[in-house]
Amino acid sequence: MDSYFEPGVKLKGILRVKGAVHFDGEFDGEVFSSNHFVVGKTGKFHGNINSHNFTNMGTVLGNIYAENKVTLMNGCQLKGDISSFHLVIDEGSNFEGLSKMVAPPVDAVEPEEVTEPVVSQKSPPPEKVKREPIKFPARKIKAAFAGIGLIALGTGAYFYYGSGDDLDSLVKKGNRYIEESKIADAEALFKKALDISRVNPQVYAGLGEVYYTKNRYGEALNQFQRSVDLNPSNSDYRVRLAKTLYAKGQFEEAMASYSAALEIDPQNFQAYYDLGLLYQQQGDAQKSIESLQRVVKLNPNYVESYIVLSELYVGEKKFPQAIEELRTAVRLEKEDADLHLSLANLLIQSGQEKEAITEFKKIVKKFPESSTAQVAVANWYYDKGEMENALKHYEASESLDSKNLEILTRLGEIYTSIDQKDKALLAYQRAVKLNSKDPESHYQMGKMLADQGKWDEAQTVLTTAVSLRDNHADSHYYLGKAWTSKGDMEKAVDGFKAAVKLERKNPAYLLALGTSLVEVKKLDQGLTKLLAAQQIEPKNHAIVFAVCNVYSKKRFFSVAVGHCEKALELAPKDTETMNRLAWLYAKKRINLDKAIALSEKTLKAFPEKAEYIDTFSELHYAKGDVDQAVKNIQTAIKLVPDEPYYKQQLWRFKNVKPPVASVTRANKKPEEEKAEEKPQEEG
Repeated sequence: MDSYFEPGVKLKGILRVKGAVHFDGEFDGEVFSSNHFVVGKTGKFHGNINSHNFTNMGTVLGNIYAENKVTLMNGCQLKGDISSFHLVIDEGSNFEGLSKMVAPPVDAVEPEEVTEPVVSQKSPPPEKVKREPIKFPARKIKAAFAGIGLIALGTGAYFYYGSGDDLDSLVKKGNRYIEESKIADAEALFKKALDISRVNPQVYAGLGEVYYTKNRYGEALNQFQRSVDLNPSNSDYRVRLAKTLYAKGQFEEAMASYSAALEIDPQNFQAYYDLGLLYQQQGDAQKSIESLQRVVKLNPNYVESYIVLSELYVGEKKFPQAIEELRTAVRLEKEDADLHLSLANLLIQSGQEKEAITEFKKIVKKFPESSTAQVAVANWYYDKGEMENALKHYEASESLDSKNLEILTRLGEIYTSIDQKDKALLAYQRAVKLNSKDPESHYQMGKMLADQGKWDEAQTVLTTAVSLRDNHADSHYYLGKAWTSKGDMEKAVDGFKAAVKLERKNPAYLLALGTSLVEVKKLDQGLTKLLAAQQIEPKNHAIVFAVCNVYSKKRFFSVAVGHCEKALELAPKDTETMNRLAWLYAKKRINLDKAIALSEKTLKAFPEKAEYIDTFSELHYAKGDVDQAVKNIQTAIKLVPDEPYYKQQLWRFKNVKPPVASVTRANKKPEEEKAEEKPQEEG
């Protein structure tokens, strides 16, 4: 209350007030209030009262005009006429006069249908137990009719509008429509019922359910409050009011309403259940458990209580109790596949793997047509690494639900792992077709196309994957590989850079970026990335060999030899490494016999590979055997006649006398080594 007039205060004249006022004194005159005016139990009023809302608990002699609501409380007396949109007459009140229903105030007009945001993260779920609409006994009343209004004496009131509709039938049908989810039809019926009676709590409760279902919680709250005002002793109305307060995030008010409902009806299991959810939401597990335990005592068949109790016990790490509660729920709802799955997962969580396996087998046997069950079992096998069993159940679930994106993606992954690439690609293609906005499906499909060498298609699909999910490093990496295969190294560099930016310590990404930078003549930048990758994986042959190649391009031959020798230790049978090391030995004029042996191994494996023949020619030239060098390089020219480098080699062998290989790496002077290893300019 904004203002309070104590007993003993006496006023006379015209009183104009703002805000809510409680008056317990004596007054003779007229009142104008813009809010709520309350005459208290000791209040004595002589005169007319104009207000938005008016409540009488004392004695009033005069006319009342309230644009919204008039409430006559138990023990009050009123002699005068009432004009109001909403009239509430409590039992034990005394009213003598006429009552006229006026148009609703502006703020009571139904607004446009707008869904309110849900403040509560877990509002009570709709009741799953079917309950017949509550029937209320007709009250005995004394009434006389005057025009379209009423005369009410004692405790009752009766409205007459001349409609032929039966109020009880409208209410029953409206409630049935709510159960059938025909919300618009239900709303129309309850509004029609309001034309017959504006003091029937069932009508307001029905409208409240309509608005609650539409998530219009503010309007639902008003309707449930009216039903409570009209029948304050009905616990069910208080429960509905509480659940709406809960949904609006008004937890303290909701709890008070639930408590009031339970004071009226201690057997109201729904109130205990909702209260348990409220305690759970507030983090008070013990009080939540106590409330839900009362539910199962009052209604042992209320499945939801066992489910929530199980969740609470899991949170308390009390797995035996949690399992027992869930087993009870399963016994009550034997045909609910989700409950069986929850039990199996809980058994796994509690470490009872054998029992879980038994439960999973029961699920598949009992629900062979349940895609959810098949997927759950498949996921379990997948997590266990039993791909054959997982595949069987994924395929079974896919036959039941061919448009499940998760199933198709998982099928593609398993088919890939067992080298059934055509099936894998088909699964990913279907997934992309099913959801063109799913980045994972595009990525997997693009990766599969890349692995199959279908680079044009891969590049298109991976470009889409990156546009849908720019923060996925592997998508950028494979897109870079696609651009590399197409010869567009600038775009390849961009792709690999994006991957490295997202995962700076990934050696595969660093290797790809370093190699692509070398390809675009940015040798120093490329070398930096490759050395960073080598620090992460010093025994990675591909990285060490790539470092060797960069030093070769920079003409740091001694350093290059060291890296190539290490690369050969890591991959003794790799012909590319053998060929590069043999070529470096030739350039350094060292270890020529070993180099010849390495080169012969490469040619034995690939006798018609021109670059290997070129190295063999270079070695003979380094040893002074010009004729053999010329003969070998002529063979390379025949294999690749359009390669000018080999023709340059032929001219060099014929016209430039080979240097004498008399200096070894061991006795070469530092200044000679330094001069020899002068780096190339970076392109």
